[in-house]
Amino acid sequence: MHTDSLYASTRRYAPQASQLHTRVQCDVTIIGSGMTGISAALELVERGYRVVVLEAQDLAWGASGRSGGQIIAGAGEDGASMLKLLGKEDARKAFDISLEAIELIRHRVSQYNIDCDLKSGQMEVAARPKHMAHLRQAAELMQNTFGYPVDVIDAQQTAEKTGSQAYYGAIFDPNGGHLHPMNYTLGMAQAAQRQGAQLFHHSPATDIHYGQKVLVKTPQGEVESDFLVLAANAYLNRLEPAISRYMMPVGSYICATPPLPGDILPADCAVFDSRHLFSYFRRDGEGRLLWGGRTGLTDQYPDNLEAIMRKRIAKVYPQLADVPFEKSWGGNVSTTLHRLPHFGRLRSNVYFAQGYSGHGVAMSGIGGATIARAIAGQAEQFDLLSRFPVKALPDNRLAHSAGLAAALIYFRIRDALG
Repeated sequence: MHTDSLYASTRRYAPQASQLHTRVQCDVTIIGSGMTGISAALELVERGYRVVVLEAQDLAWGASGRSGGQIIAGAGEDGASMLKLLGKEDARKAFDISLEAIELIRHRVSQYNIDCDLKSGQMEVAARPKHMAHLRQAAELMQNTFGYPVDVIDAQQTAEKTGSQAYYGAIFDPNGGHLHPMNYTLGMAQAAQRQGAQLFHHSPATDIHYGQKVLVKTPQGEVESDFLVLAANAYLNRLEPAISRYMMPVGSYICATPPLPGDILPADCAVFDSRHLFSYFRRDGEGRLLWGGRTGLTDQYPDNLEAIMRKRIAKVYPQLADVPFEKSWGGNVSTTLHRLPHFGRLRSNVYFAQGYSGHGVAMSGIGGATIARAIAGQAEQFDLLSRFPVKALPDNRLAHSAGLAAALIYFRIRDALG
């Protein structure tokens, strides 16, 4: 069953899925029913492909059913780093793909009448005075290099939008936004199913046999197909070590208040701050404040989650120091060393996408769509995304954990010093 989140308790869609108990043949098998896998499935069935989706848990069980729901422009890293890593031409193309990702969300919500509380407006707020210099540089790069209009606003304008005096300015992007991620994912799944996609839950892939045809085995069945899409992301585990070593699952957590007065975040936009270990927040369709963030760089669930989040909220909204929480939950997002998504082919007929590093609501949707288009013979966008220079993580798990601990201490010191 789904984790006990606000999203699970307010979901509006329940596509009919069953457990796989037989042998099935299709054109494309997709492992994972999050936004990447379901987006790929929807694009493929729209093009006439026979599609099977395999999910180890319930549909949208992972990050796609738990995330902050923020729709952010950009492929995953800040613009300056993207320029350095990709070069100007590819960085501009990648940024344009991220804008197409936002439009794809709006298109699908409209086309399939998906009820997911889609709202416009997104901002990065300066948590310290000196962070404004970086935000101004980032805005200038988006405007002048990527041709993308955003607004740099001062502390007073930021206070008017957030209802808080805690910030020193912001980048405001009216084109960004936020949504109910589980309802969006399940709404897409229902649309794909109505066009012929077969959805199987509680059917984990246990083994993969590669060849001209790909055979995926589950505990009680198997699927043979021409193509395979690996879309399990942070929950891939050890199913395919060749790609799981390029990303790490990191815990991200959210607490939801009861519905609040309109003076809390009156702009009703999505917000995240400029710290390394940042907080993010938004209001849902009923006026609740959903406050999220990372408590570390691992996937270990914190024992004192609500106390941590309440302390962070009180620094921004002192009047909410004792606010109760209706729900609190967490899950894993996948991130890469350079915080760029990881796309590629394991073989000519095996595609994958993972490591969205906090930009998954938009980029996972376009990621799945680009995989589907590549399968259909239109691979230009997928090939561009596959050129991102993603590095493998250390094979030594002890060294990996020690490195994460050192990074956590470093980021906490950086945030404390401003």
